[in-house]
Amino acid sequence: MRRGTLLLVAMAVLATSAAALTAYLVRDPRPHFGQRRSALAVVKEDGTMVVGGARLQSVRLVATSGLTVDLATRRPVSDGARRLPLVVILGGHMTGADAVKLVGSTPGLMIAAVSYPFTGDPRPSATRFLRDIPKIRTAFLDTPPALMLALDYLLSRPDVDTTRVEGVGVSLGAPFMTIAGALDPRVMRVWAIHGSGGSYAPLEASMRLSIPSTPLRVAAAALANVILGGPRLAAERWVSGISPRPFIMVNARDDDRLPRSAVDAL
Repeated sequence: MRRGTLLLVAMAVLATSAAALTAYLVRDPRPHFGQRRSALAVVKEDGTMVVGGARLQSVRLVATSGLTVDLATRRPVSDGARRLPLVVILGGHMTGADAVKLVGSTPGLMIAAVSYPFTGDPRPSATRFLRDIPKIRTAFLDTPPALMLALDYLLSRPDVDTTRVEGVGVSLGAPFMTIAGALDPRVMRVWAIHGSGGSYAPLEASMRLSIPSTPLRVAAAALANVILGGPRLAAERWVSGISPRPFIMVNARDDDRLPRSAVDAL
């Protein structure tokens, strides 16, 4: 076989392999969501503490699939043990369950804040970020089922009004709460606070401080977007599933980390 022909064959094999890998990475995540949510196997409730008139409790959930979810609850002491409407919060990646400590007074409400199921460095360097992409992918795909598993636990509690449940996604949490809200009809209203649609655009914008070189950043964001399954997790692909339940967005103007085109997409 001639050298030129061998080169063409090799390029064709490489292109086919790349296309197959891309298709695998951006495949439909719904089967994964169901498998990882599975069913509650372990519930570990820590002791409660009272802060500012509210009772706080940390909880760890383990599913039969091995998915582990940490969350914290907050409810006013003055409301006793009566059933309260539930607000589930998924905040920024650094906040997690600590969001219950940041909200103000919430009379008449049970607040639950969920942590991301991520085991890597929450403040990675550019090099570490690229190295941690497999862990980030796992966390991204596990976050919607983590929210639904948290709901399985929370709605089993005798102090929660199961007919009045709201989901609040803040910043990075907005697309994941949108996905969970679309899949889980138990959430009666979904809030996206300072979030957006898209997958590549917000990822590229978030890299601008850590990767100043535009060509390198664009390439890194494009590669990471595919590896993370971003196109399948873009919130605008899921949001219509929330209807006819309400969906509410709250955004600031001129947010450098959320391109307007991505906000408009959602």
